[in-house]
Amino acid sequence: MKNNSADDDKRNESPVNGSFTAITEGVTATVWTPDYVTRLRQNIHRCSCPGCDSASPLLQFRWKNHVRHSADISCRRAAAEILCLTASCTIAFSEDAAEHLPALPAESLWMNQRCLRLFAVFQDNPVLLLYVLGRFIREAGRLVPSQREALLETWLQPDARQRLIDDFIRQPQGTGYPSAALSSLHKLPLSALAAGDARLPKWEEIRRMNEAELRQSWTKLQKASGLRREEQRKILGNYLFYELCHTIFPGSSPAEWENNFARLCQRLLSLNLLLLVLPPDYGKESVSALLAASLYAARVKTFAGSPEEKKAFLSPVF
Repeated sequence: MKNNSADDDKRNESPVNGSFTAITEGVTATVWTPDYVTRLRQNIHRCSCPGCDSASPLLQFRWKNHVRHSADISCRRAAAEILCLTASCTIAFSEDAAEHLPALPAESLWMNQRCLRLFAVFQDNPVLLLYVLGRFIREAGRLVPSQREALLETWLQPDARQRLIDDFIRQPQGTGYPSAALSSLHKLPLSALAAGDARLPKWEEIRRMNEAELRQSWTKLQKASGLRREEQRKILGNYLFYELCHTIFPGSSPAEWENNFARLCQRLLSLNLLLLVLPPDYGKESVSALLAASLYAARVKTFAGSPEEKKAFLSPVF
């Protein structure tokens, strides 16, 4: 796998709906370019935030059979392009010559495609989408690959989709987030930024709450947010799209899927809490700047920690 910035051509842009370009085994590699990468390429304004330090935030992950373009969201400009999109999320598909590199396992790409199909269906409610993703990888992990497609197709039928929504509503969690994420606020990226941060006085109160107190306060926090509920959901949905693309979620083997899902929950919860604690006069640009700053601060903090902490923070999935 190589990681660098590059351009490609012969693109075919499509919404995230399961329509993917076929590959010619051993000859070509599929190239996926999410829309936020295209916008970053078109925006030549240089950023000098700590997250990128004036370097390009564009990234490229290469395997023999697949190329995935992405960006470093700890860069303020990249975070703005990723989070502030108001249109539908799209991916441009193209082909490139295959290189002498390890191949991306077919099962990993297949599962990533299916998670993106679930994103296309449930993206209007990101926390519901998180619940559906969690159930899908747990159930798919117990099945052989040939059975996973049938599971997904069943879930995409209207009746099954409604049952998933009903099951989500019946969850006694209040916030929609798993207990493990809510009980570990000190591990969230936001906690690396906000100690004493004058911009986020409400966070100091929240970080001292236990899980039960946070659940009880959740609705009140949502109503007090400076952003409308629709704006919050779109930002959270855009972030989930980024994570699914950037990390090739859920990973290379069922043994890793649960851990990768737990980290996804933590990161989405960190952004969700940031949306809830922002002062009323803060807009989407402030959200993206603070998220980028929190992820950069978490990275700096991690590099001061143990080798295991560094690996867990820096390794997306592979």
